Amino acid sequence: MPPSKKKSSKKKGFGKKKAAASATASSATSTPTVPRSNEEIIGNSWKNNVIKKSIVRELNEALVYESTISEKRKEIFAQLDALNGTSVNETGSTDLALMPVTYETEGMLNYPKMPCMLTVGKTAPFLMSKRFHGVPVSMMRGAGYDEVEMGFAKSWDPKQPVYHVDLPHLCRGSESTIFMGECYLDKEDVLHFAQRFAKGASSYNWPDSFAILQCPFCCKMALPLVNGKGKVDEASVKESTYIMILQNIMQFVKMGTSLQRIHRGLPRLCCKSCFEKNLIQEEELGISYPGVLKHGIMFHAAKNDFLKGFPEVKEGDEVESISISAYSLFVMYERCGMQAAVDETIFVTTEAGMNSFRGKMEKIGIKLGEVSIKQAKARECKLL
Repeated sequence: MPPSKKKSSKKKGFGKKKAAASATASSATSTPTVPRSNEEIIGNSWKNNVIKKSIVRELNEALVYESTISEKRKEIFAQLDALNGTSVNETGSTDLALMPVTYETEGMLNYPKMPCMLTVGKTAPFLMSKRFHGVPVSMMRGAGYDEVEMGFAKSWDPKQPVYHVDLPHLCRGSESTIFMGECYLDKEDVLHFAQRFAKGASSYNWPDSFAILQCPFCCKMALPLVNGKGKVDEASVKESTYIMILQNIMQFVKMGTSLQRIHRGLPRLCCKSCFEKNLIQEEELGISYPGVLKHGIMFHAAKNDFLKGFPEVKEGDEVESISISAYSLFVMYERCGMQAAVDETIFVTTEAGMNSFRGKMEKIGIKLGEVSIKQAKARECKLL
């Protein structure tokens, strides 16, 4: 009897191991669970900028799914690969009509004359230019800016240059896309962007916050930097950083019986290799890579803000040795007053074209309204 029990015991134990191995193999080959939407994940946390580890974790898991598993992402990659270098226009850029639709809203896709897209394709040579903008504080007061925003605007020095990125398909007028600088992405940035660009935080329908993390060239998603222990450190920052630009996206929305034109600044994280490949180098103007990194707003326009809590930037310092997180860089854009200056320029420079378009539309019975700059920015969360 004892040998029989022993034999039975071995079989039982072997059976457990076999079952466990089978279950592991089954889970490995099963279809990944589709994550909840960003809006469902963050809930109402955008109202008071609540940071919970569980939200951060789930949101980053959703980002990994979107980046590597999503069928939509695979379709976008396939579409871009099919276009790469084969469908260029007279400027050397991939044809706008062939761009994949990613996070664009209906109002962006139906923008007059040509849609407002989030993608330029892998082949999109572009120039950068330096310009100067003032801030009409009196106009801002009439447009309904609050005291905090007025304070940011007043701090802007009109002698500070603004570096524009003249990217095809992303620009609505030459003023609309801005060079922000180099940054890294951490896990909490993903949450901050999701809260700031939450659907409930705006009066209008804008692209999902994941549009911020999608490279406008290759459509790869930016991922947070971590080392083996799950922490951001100097080594991980050096391994992979991104170039942030700010795209002012525009759309028309129906308000009662009329159409309203609105715009919003959307930060975008570009792969450094994509940015460098497509930048048209103009060394005589100081526009070359990586030298262009010294034009990041934290080194001139927002230098005072940057120095609060960050190492002092000294003459001769290596630009690459100084890093800032993506969301912090975006907040600097607002707090140094540059956003107010750029918003006003866009509002004014696009008005002439709007007047012509308005006349044509009204002839066929469609009324076009114009919202103030303050309204166009929409209701947004308070700065962290």
